Amino acid sequence: MNYDEAEIYINQIPRFSKIKSKENVDEILAYFGHPERSFSYIHVAGTNGKGSVCAFLDSMLRDAGKRTGLFTSPHLVTTAERMKVDGVDISREEFAAVFDELLAVVKKRQEKGHPHPTYFEWLYLMAMIWFGRCGIEYGVIETGLGGRLDATNHIDRPVLTVITSISYDHMEILGPTLTDIAGEKAGILKAGVPVICDGSEEEALAVIRDRAEALHCPLEVLYPQQVKILLNRGKNIDFLLEDMYDERYRIHLHTEAVYQTMNGSLAWMAVKRLQKQDSSLKNIPDDILLQGMSDMHWPGRMEEILPNVYVDGAHNVGGIRKLRESLAESFAGRPVWLVFAVASDKDYGQMIEILCTIPDLQGVIVTELENSRKTDLETVAGIFEKNWHGYVGHSYNIDEAIIEGQKRAGTCMNGILVCAGSLYLAGSVMEALRK
Repeated sequence: MNYDEAEIYINQIPRFSKIKSKENVDEILAYFGHPERSFSYIHVAGTNGKGSVCAFLDSMLRDAGKRTGLFTSPHLVTTAERMKVDGVDISREEFAAVFDELLAVVKKRQEKGHPHPTYFEWLYLMAMIWFGRCGIEYGVIETGLGGRLDATNHIDRPVLTVITSISYDHMEILGPTLTDIAGEKAGILKAGVPVICDGSEEEALAVIRDRAEALHCPLEVLYPQQVKILLNRGKNIDFLLEDMYDERYRIHLHTEAVYQTMNGSLAWMAVKRLQKQDSSLKNIPDDILLQGMSDMHWPGRMEEILPNVYVDGAHNVGGIRKLRESLAESFAGRPVWLVFAVASDKDYGQMIEILCTIPDLQGVIVTELENSRKTDLETVAGIFEKNWHGYVGHSYNIDEAIIEGQKRAGTCMNGILVCAGSLYLAGSVMEALRK
């Protein structure tokens, strides 16, 4: 198959299955010589920020001279975005070739009664096969949903695990409490393997700490008070990180997203831990690693895709809260217009309540996602109208919503347009504006 045909096939694979077997993933990879065992495997879980942490880590390791593979989800525009080697997406030709090889193995196994991989498992398998052939040294692997039962968690011994901020999301699968959710995320911990984690939520941290102690995992915790912003100007944030050993690092990021200071700090603590484990990293100067932090670009996270038009992938209560904080700090005094769409399985009522407290919010244009997970436009608009008494417009067409948002933001001095509520929306907006 060519790339387009392969993408069509993959998009038709069920997202979930009653038979979710890490053994199935492991057995398929055995056909390819277990490529996931040929490199140092860094495993990252969490509710929000895990993609950004992965991207920071990947950028620093590349600047340190390492050949890296990066596996993340979801994608914004094309499926190939989910797997990169040395910062470059898999090519359409390579994608199609690996797909064909995997398809042949899966069909043979199906004839013997073995299950077909799920959508996420399929993409993970492709990434591992490709990474092995590219001869990467480090693989930075983001979990999908959860951690304990995730396809990425079949690995016996990663070199490092990282758990980012934990908040309420996917409760119908992961459980109704932070304790339940943290327990699923902490399922990626392996005996004796160091873990770096975000300590912002005490309830979640208690679960991770207990799990780490039970498995004798060296644990390093990042608390919000360890991160102090020194300068927030334009598209640049300078902050001070004080680690658990009383070391201080001044870090510079090219972003307006204040929430990236915590994500960047987690990645920094992770790479400093790797330096203790890998002699080839030990003598890499901090200046090189800091440059890797500064160079990192992660699409769809407070990304300015046109002048004064921003896209942010915030898609749950925790992410929306961090978006609001970033807007209040980085865009203080600037009129804000919002294009919003949200998936039906999210706590969109609380998300909207938070958005209605954005300082200098001028108006909202509600639109719908272009998939089966969309939330009815009129329902969402009604919640905005109930919680906020300013302008609430709507359009079933995302392109039209963007155009209206741009026009209205353009009538305000220093006005900005922010598109948020779903990573699906972020991808649709980016694709529309590229066209």
